[in-house]
Amino acid sequence: MTIRNRIFAVVGVVIAAAFLQTLIVLQVEGRRAATAASLDRSIWRLENQADLGRLIVELDAAERAVDPGGPPAAAAERDRLWGMYERGAALLPGYLDSPESTRELAAIDALMRDWRRTPPGADRAALMGRIRAGFDRFDTRERSRLADERVKANSQSLQATILTLGIPAVAIVMLLLLVAFVARILLDPLKAIATSAQTISGGNFDVSLPRESRDEIGDLVRAFREMITAVQRREREVTEARIKAEREHQRLQATIETVPVALVIVDAETGRIVLQNRTAGALIGEEPGGAAREAYWRAFGVTTRDGTPVDVRVWGAERVLQGQTIVGEELVVQHPDGREIPILVSAAPLREDNGRISGAVAAFQDITSLYEVDRLKSEFVSIVSHELRTPLTSIKGALQLLIDERRASDPDHAMLLNVALSNTERLVRIINDILDISKIEAGKLELNARPNAVDEVVRQSLQNVEPIARGALVALRADVEPGVPAVHVDLDRVIQVVVNLLSNALKAAPPRSEVTLSARRADDGFVAFSVTDRGRGIAPDKIGLLFQKFQQLDGANTRKAHGTGLGLAIVKALVEMQGGRVSVESTVGHGSTFTVTVPGARG
Repeated sequence: MTIRNRIFAVVGVVIAAAFLQTLIVLQVEGRRAATAASLDRSIWRLENQADLGRLIVELDAAERAVDPGGPPAAAAERDRLWGMYERGAALLPGYLDSPESTRELAAIDALMRDWRRTPPGADRAALMGRIRAGFDRFDTRERSRLADERVKANSQSLQATILTLGIPAVAIVMLLLLVAFVARILLDPLKAIATSAQTISGGNFDVSLPRESRDEIGDLVRAFREMITAVQRREREVTEARIKAEREHQRLQATIETVPVALVIVDAETGRIVLQNRTAGALIGEEPGGAAREAYWRAFGVTTRDGTPVDVRVWGAERVLQGQTIVGEELVVQHPDGREIPILVSAAPLREDNGRISGAVAAFQDITSLYEVDRLKSEFVSIVSHELRTPLTSIKGALQLLIDERRASDPDHAMLLNVALSNTERLVRIINDILDISKIEAGKLELNARPNAVDEVVRQSLQNVEPIARGALVALRADVEPGVPAVHVDLDRVIQVVVNLLSNALKAAPPRSEVTLSARRADDGFVAFSVTDRGRGIAPDKIGLLFQKFQQLDGANTRKAHGTGLGLAIVKALVEMQGGRVSVESTVGHGSTFTVTVPGARG
């Protein structure tokens, strides 16, 4: 039998006993209440009975006091007493319990009414004697009956008191038996299991458990034994996993140490480096603790490649701990020991299963050798470009001279000379673009900024591309806002920028369309030059590639516009070097608008 069934059975017996005891108490209390009510009724009856006897005596006295020739007050008092008697005689029979008492009271009332009608005299006095004697017997019998009822009520009250006190005592005994039963079948085994659990928590699995009975306690003991076996097995597995993890950690540590890239892992809570390899130690040293940590990092100077200072919190792990990811960001670190180290930074946050950032991992690659290669490349490009531009300029001049003097009488020869001149000019533009981008990257491009009229910029720019527009059958239109202020720029370089944008627009514009160059005021004292075409437009996912070097949105085999892909990169660099910015708005199928915003002249 299960513990649940046992407990239910015992509880059922207790509930049944309590229900039975309640019924007994209710029955005894009901009987006592009935007896008490009967006793109260008898007492009330006795009181009315005494009043009725007193009225009989007072009526006899009042009747004697009545004088036929006397005052009417005595007769009125007699009549009042008679009225009270009639009311009492009418009410009292309703409270009598026995027919005998009722009949006897009715006989007394009949004698009273005869007495009332009998004239004064000896007969009337004798009749009153009979009435009083009969009422005394009636009163004596009723008082004796009241005494019996009081004895009976006291007896029942005593029984009820005994039962009221005895039933709780029996209930307490039953509860004690129930507690003892529960303790024997439930609490004692549970205490033994709890003691065993405390022993196991200390690492000792040699415990003594209660016997396995065929109830819930037995099931619990069996489950506890199985748990002990499972915990021991799990402990062995954890030990093996820990040993394996330690070996893997050692392998990972060895791998990290051999990687030629500086690797660091930063804790999210403290912001401190918790792991770094030897390469990182050689690059940034060992991070100190305490108050010296902040001063240590402030001693490092960080700039971008063009020399723009960078806050240590920006290039450090703080950005990554906020959820950002850094991929291939070039920085130059001025080490406190005087070294200047160009590095390539990549970093990513470390997230737990719930998405919370617990740390960050960062890789710093020393790209000093790459900078040297880049410098040698730029120097090589510059030398080669100079060496190529000189003969190309001579070839261009010779071709131009032959064409101008019409030395080729054969039309085919003239056409070949024009083709040669066109390609020579294209090669010169390419070389000029390469030289410009090399100077910009090397920081050797000098600008001569001064106030220049916007109208002059627009006029010279349109004049430069007018032959290209005629050949492309595209109309040029200028839209200059009245009163637009002068710009503070290098005139030649700004014209180069606008001409580059116009050339691109003419390449994109369909024949017999229009390209607009507009100039207007911008915010904060700037002036905006916008070039708008009605070409095919640029897809949103391609706009980000426009200002990268050597990028062409058309494929190498399908593009209609020839070029190196350096033009817009040069535009962006030249505008930003003069404190301006470049933006693009384009809708596929409707055309594009390129806008450069440059500083206006002050004063």
